[in-house]
Amino acid sequence: MLKKLLKQEFLATTRVMGILYLVMLVLAMGNQLLVNSLGELGELVRALILLMAMACGLATVPVMIVRFKQNLLGDEGYLMLTLPVSVHQHLWSKLIVSAVWSALSALMTALALNIIRYGSEGADMPLISINGTPLTFGGDGLLVAELVVLGLVGVCTICLQFYAALAAGHGFSRHKMLLSAVWFVGLNAATSLLIELLPSPDLHFRGNLMADVHQAVWLIIAGTAAVGAAYYAITVYCLQRHLNLS
Repeated sequence: MLKKLLKQEFLATTRVMGILYLVMLVLAMGNQLLVNSLGELGELVRALILLMAMACGLATVPVMIVRFKQNLLGDEGYLMLTLPVSVHQHLWSKLIVSAVWSALSALMTALALNIIRYGSEGADMPLISINGTPLTFGGDGLLVAELVVLGLVGVCTICLQFYAALAAGHGFSRHKMLLSAVWFVGLNAATSLLIELLPSPDLHFRGNLMADVHQAVWLIIAGTAAVGAAYYAITVYCLQRHLNLS
């Protein structure tokens, strides 16, 4: 049944994400023409195009949050929550689709930025640099993989925080969105307070810079995943016990 839910989620979100990706590519490919034709205003136009391209990439999370609200907490919720599907399957389908679109959005954003860079500065210019010096990971593929994992876990945790707040707010019969906002602020404050109160992990730095970086990244991944698990539990509890769709 999870496969069917995933298929439905991809079909429901492809149209929106496809439009965002198309806008990103059109902006990137039209960059050089606009810059050349506007003369001195070209740099400003280029900066605006860069911001718009990155905004399209970052729009993935809001799209996934709106999808969750419409599909499970709106009118569709009456049907979706009566299907022979567990709440866990509903949530995992949302999270998997969010992770996939987030990864694709990162790739599309990188592609758009490279197109803008190629047309504006030349193919040899590094995408990320500090004072003209290319910023790389020193060929450390493991660190790249770890950062990808961190990004996906982070996206899922952000989505789950919104899911938990929306599910909790919709447990009331009135002022659902207002109470969802209150829940979101409360969850954020509680998480921040808990992080402050917990003892700092005992780090064992070994004098090897990359080894220490790997250790720090995995600690961040574990902490982010733990927070996401708490949000996940709240979301499941609210959807199973206290959801009010009336």
